[in-house]
Amino acid sequence: MEPEIEPSVSLRIGGRHLTTRQLEVLSAIHREGSQNRAAARLGISTSVLHRYVSQMEGKVGRPLVVTSPAGSELNELGLRIAMEYEALEARMGRGTSMVVGGTIVTEELLLNALSKMDREGLCELIISDDARNLKDFQAGMMDLMVVDDPLYLYDLEDVIWQEVATDRLLHVDNGPKYGRFMYGAQRIGFRHLELTGSRYEVEGAYRSLSALQRSGLSFFVNESLALRKRLDLRSATDPSLLEHRINAVYREESKFIRDLVVALRNEGRMVSPI
Repeated sequence: MEPEIEPSVSLRIGGRHLTTRQLEVLSAIHREGSQNRAAARLGISTSVLHRYVSQMEGKVGRPLVVTSPAGSELNELGLRIAMEYEALEARMGRGTSMVVGGTIVTEELLLNALSKMDREGLCELIISDDARNLKDFQAGMMDLMVVDDPLYLYDLEDVIWQEVATDRLLHVDNGPKYGRFMYGAQRIGFRHLELTGSRYEVEGAYRSLSALQRSGLSFFVNESLALRKRLDLRSATDPSLLEHRINAVYREESKFIRDLVVALRNEGRMVSPI
C-alpha cells in the first residue's frame, strides 16, 4: 500500500521549532479556555497536556498560558502563536472549498451566517486580523473577508463590498498612554484623538483584550465585542462619534456569495449594538 502523504504545520518561534502536536495543544487551550477541557478535546490526560505546555514554554523561553480560578487563557505571545497556527491550518486545508475570513470582532457574525448557509461545513473560516486577512485576500487565498476597519477598503482595487453591520468604538481613557488592540477600527479611534488635539502615545499592540485591560493603558474596543464578553466599560467619548461600518469584501459574485452576504447582513442587524 502506498504511504499517505499529508502536509502538516509547524512554526519556528525565536529559532526554536514547535511541533504540530504542541501547536494543537496551544490551539485547544485557546478554543476551550480550560486546560482540562483542552485535554479532553485532544483525548489526552491533563498531566500530558501540562507537559506539552512546559515543553513549549521551555523552547520559547517565556510563559504562554495564564491560569486563574476562572480557567486558563493564552497570554499575548501564546495567542499570537495559536492564531498563526489556526490560520495556517485553515489555509493548508483549503482544497477547493470556499475560504472566508474575519476577526474576533466579526467571528460570531460569521459563525451564525455560515451555520445557516453552509450546513455541510464545506467553508474554511479563518479568524485573524484585518491586515493579515487583507494580504491573503490580495494573494487570492481568500474568497470573502469581513473587514472591521472600513479604511482598508481604500487599499483595494477591483473588488465588490457590501455593508453588513454597524458598530461603534468604546474609548477607555486611562491617560495619554495607549495600547493598540489588534482588532476593530482602531485607526478611527486614533484619528479622533488627532482631530480633537488629544496627545497620545501607543505603548504596544495587544491581541488579548483581558491583557489589555490589565495593562492599565487607554484603549479602543468595539462595542459589540465588549457586549459579547459582558464587559462593563464606560466610554470617555460618545460612541456615536466613533461609529463605523463593517463590510464584506469579495471579487467574484456567485449565488453562494450573494446568499452569504444577505445572511451576514441579517445577522448584522440582530447583533448591532446601536
